[in-house]
Amino acid sequence: MKAWLVYTLARLGIFAVAVALLLLTPMPWYWAVIVGALVGLLVSYIALGKLREQVTLSLANRRGKPERDADTDFEDDFVDAEDTDAPVARPVSDADRHAARRDADED
Repeated sequence: MKAWLVYTLARLGIFAVAVALLLLTPMPWYWAVIVGALVGLLVSYIALGKLREQVTLSLANRRGKPERDADTDFEDDFVDAEDTDAPVARPVSDADRHAARRDADED
């Protein structure tokens, strides 16, 4: 069974048990639902840590790795150029290219 489904059913079960127990007290039903939601939240946060971690890992694995883009490559080149003592040509950003083009057009 999928981790997110097990986690969701466990949280709903904890909520249902908390509300059922609170309905046995002389409390109005709407207060029983509100307090049951708070109790369910706290109990599930404490008791379902491993399930929550499994859900997080399954979502992270499903997402995959992000592809590299031009901005990331530019930032990596810029940091690499700043980290070395050797004279390295500073990478030119798109903003610098546009400014140079604009200056050339004005001349």
